Amino acid sequence: PLTSIMGYVEAILDKTIPPEMQERYLKIVLSEAERLNRLANSLLTLSQYDDQKFVLEYSSFDINTLLRETAVSFEGICTSREITIRLNTDEPQMMVYADREKIHQAVYNLLDNAIKFSHDCSAVDIDVTSRKNKVLVSIKDSGIGIAQENIAKIWDRFYKTDRSRGRNKNGTGLGLAIVKEIIQAHGESVDVISTLDEGSDFVFTLTRTQEEE
Repeated sequence: PLTSIMGYVEAILDKTIPPEMQERYLKIVLSEAERLNRLANSLLTLSQYDDQKFVLEYSSFDINTLLRETAVSFEGICTSREITIRLNTDEPQMMVYADREKIHQAVYNLLDNAIKFSHDCSAVDIDVTSRKNKVLVSIKDSGIGIAQENIAKIWDRFYKTDRSRGRNKNGTGLGLAIVKEIIQAHGESVDVISTLDEGSDFVFTLTRTQEEE
């Protein structure tokens, strides 16, 4: 992103880009600056996990409410691409015990990923189920999927498959690495089942709040 920003700004200053075209290229510069900001923030987040310079602020909250609130963030892009987000849950309210803000970030990254690689006019399903003292959250799309030989690599930092590079040049390749760090910091698990050209299903667990608590 920094190379693009410098190149376009230099071209504007030396008049290589004429005045009537400058607005178009300034918008590109802004987009690249935003991408650089996302990259910096993602690296900062990961460095905190590496150095263990973070504190999980546990509280009890309804995971269904958090999922609905996060889904609203994608209303604009979902409307433009005619993608529907469907929430299916065992119970109207599912209380879990975790760091709400960090789980929100993990859910946001997973939804962003699901929508990014979904086909237009399709659906993303969020399923919330209860298993004894655990809550399982599944975020499933019917998009391009992941080749079996790449599944083990998707949690690596900066990793992007060739298909993802062609589809989204603005990603940082850090979203899933952050998801893994957040979920594992809670002592929980996250996994994916995916079939090429059929879609991906990311599933993570959370601890359910006991009634006596």
